Amino acid sequence: MNKEELKTLLEKFDAGQCTAEEIGMLESWYLVWRSEETIDFEEAEAERRVDQIWDRLKLDVEVKKKIVLWPRIAAAAVLLLSLSLGLYFYQSHSLAWKQELVQQDVAPGGNKAYLTLADGKRITLTDVANGELAKQAGVAIRKSADGQLIYQLSDRGTASDKPVYNTIETPNGGQYQVILPDGTKVWLNAASVLKFPSSFAGLKERRVDLSGEGYFEVSHNAKQPFIVKSRQQEVLVLGTHFNITSYTGETTITTLLKGAVMVRRSGKIANPLEGEDFAVLKPGEQSELKERITISPADLEMATAWKDGLFIFNKTKLQNILMQLSRWYNVHVDYSDVPKDRALSGAIKRESNLSSVLKMLYETSRINFIIEDNTIKIKK
Repeated sequence: MNKEELKTLLEKFDAGQCTAEEIGMLESWYLVWRSEETIDFEEAEAERRVDQIWDRLKLDVEVKKKIVLWPRIAAAAVLLLSLSLGLYFYQSHSLAWKQELVQQDVAPGGNKAYLTLADGKRITLTDVANGELAKQAGVAIRKSADGQLIYQLSDRGTASDKPVYNTIETPNGGQYQVILPDGTKVWLNAASVLKFPSSFAGLKERRVDLSGEGYFEVSHNAKQPFIVKSRQQEVLVLGTHFNITSYTGETTITTLLKGAVMVRRSGKIANPLEGEDFAVLKPGEQSELKERITISPADLEMATAWKDGLFIFNKTKLQNILMQLSRWYNVHVDYSDVPKDRALSGAIKRESNLSSVLKMLYETSRINFIIEDNTIKIKK
């Protein structure tokens, strides 16, 4: 949306002709940008337009009696977040938290990971040069220019009595993508670990271990099933797209986007396929593993947003939002004063600095966050 498009939207707003989506775009822009630059409007005109949107926001909060970040129009929100234009923001609307926030800020995470080879050699993928890193079990391991770790057959891999394993680990504030020897693509979120054979040649199944969160696009092979073992469960597939969230202390959630998978509690046999210990997912469904496995419709956009550089929340508890922020920004959270029943919806770019994200949370929750000693706290 360029300057002329924004002017057109504001004119439609004045005439009462904006659709719900267009109003959402304006409200999203208003919440995100507090630029001191103008865009060819007279100052008085800018103040009037900003006041109109601000008044509508206040009215919506009072009438609907619910907390929102901003309208959940992800595409519009992402676009608006990427633009560096804005109307002049009238100083009377400056927020108190600007004075409260300690002058500390935290940059977002990025492509950071460590690779441990079968011989114990540990490689810092963030610092190592692009190109071939090692060869083992008939596979060449290389780092691409766009930050991927690629396993590629260098010759015909042969079976061995005992497969050798590699481990890729992302720290807090890190993410990475790996292409396994069979062509399967895996995206790892922050604070995650993936253990896998350096070659699947000669194995009856393609088995990997996941801790944390990963998105999988599994290469189809009907003769060699792909199995992901995570905390207290296994996911069996032939070829499909799915996301697994399995952090310690949190519910293990498997979300299916394409194909079919079977989820089973660890230690259980593959049949029968019914009951509390088994679930077969269809695209658009997700399973949760607590005392038993339950299936429900999935919010696919929210489940995979992290892979596309976003946080997307849909009535997500504030405590869970802060958990995600703590992993991505590598900070601690003081949960002692966090309201347990507060839920928010919205979209946030993961490339934003932490202070910008906290400001947006304050805009709608009116909870005053501060960053102190690398810890997110609530200002009493």
